[in-house]
Amino acid sequence: MTPLHTTRPGAAVAVTATALGVDMFLYGSIVPLLPAMPAVHGSALTAGILFAVYAVALVGTTPFIGVWADRRGPRAPMLAGLVGLAAATVLFAWAMDVPGTKGLALLLLARAAQGTAAAASWTAGLSLLAATHEPDRRGRVMGLALSAVGLGILAGPAVSGLLSDAFGPRAPFLVVAVVVAGDALARILLVKPAAATAARTPYRVILRGPHVGLLISLTATGAAAIAFLEPLLPLHLDAHGLGRSGIGLAFAGAALGGSLAAPVAGAFTDRVGASRVAATGALVTAAGFVLAGRGSAAWSITGLIVVGFGAQMILAPTLVLIGVLADHTRPAAYGAAYALYNLAYTGGLAVAPLAAGSAARTVGIPHTTLAAAVLAAVLALVLATRRSRARADAGVSTGARVNSSPELPRR
Repeated sequence: MTPLHTTRPGAAVAVTATALGVDMFLYGSIVPLLPAMPAVHGSALTAGILFAVYAVALVGTTPFIGVWADRRGPRAPMLAGLVGLAAATVLFAWAMDVPGTKGLALLLLARAAQGTAAAASWTAGLSLLAATHEPDRRGRVMGLALSAVGLGILAGPAVSGLLSDAFGPRAPFLVVAVVVAGDALARILLVKPAAATAARTPYRVILRGPHVGLLISLTATGAAAIAFLEPLLPLHLDAHGLGRSGIGLAFAGAALGGSLAAPVAGAFTDRVGASRVAATGALVTAAGFVLAGRGSAAWSITGLIVVGFGAQMILAPTLVLIGVLADHTRPAAYGAAYALYNLAYTGGLAVAPLAAGSAARTVGIPHTTLAAAVLAAVLALVLATRRSRARADAGVSTGARVNSSPELPRR
């Protein structure tokens, strides 16, 4: 396949990495502010609902963004997403010190606007990367995009915590406004118009693709691992004496771990296959969950960082495999394929915070994180068993060397 797109490959990487990084910068900026928000009032369940609303809005708009990107190209959806980013920034700044029902309503509207903007950034951006790069290079460029996600989450909590302690809870959103403006320039200048097409691959064709169930499961699991600790650890660390700056730096450390893992995992996926990389990531994530629920701030922060590293190892391979899934359709349905990825990712983001908040309210944070560790360890075992079985079956049936990525054939 030769990518046919008017946007240059390097520009596609730059604009997509910027878009995803800015989205997650805003997403992460909220984390250290949670304990001090009057509308949240220290409730893990309310915090979980705030994170889930982002996911619900993303789910509701992603299918339409996928169709739009496949028919008209990624430029228009990515420009439309800027409106949602601007609205979210203004609403968050307004709601920071508003108590009660009004404050909660403003926060929910802000999260919904951010989720809508994220649907455009992620679906159109990732489809742009796939359309401008050959399959054997996508692992590296998708890893770079995920690195930007990690850096956005790293900078968001760190900057937000420090600025809010120094200048008040609205101060971080001045910085958000600046990075959103930079993102807008990148999208306007670097993403070129693509030829419109009336032909479109329906979602039902994508859903019948090879091993789509595995791809959806890994994507949802990786996202859930990231989101599971977000409503719990700020309150847990606050109870251990960390202020907003300390909480922000803790989540920044987790994002740094993820940003380091993503390009490495993407490159290894190109070489050794998705199952092996994802299984390793699930095992690392399980270890992180065990540590995160400990009764010590130091151990909890260490666990948070380990979870961030492992979750990106689970997620990086799925981006490559979903791109290959799109290549099996004619015309190549990058918008629909990455819309499917977004839906799976968002499903994990929606369910995990609610499950974590509800479980912590019932059995406490240590038991909740231990249960998450068990689930991650089971996933690692399933993936390792599946790979071994696939290799054995291939050897018996063909006597040939097994493809390094058994989930989907290389092109």
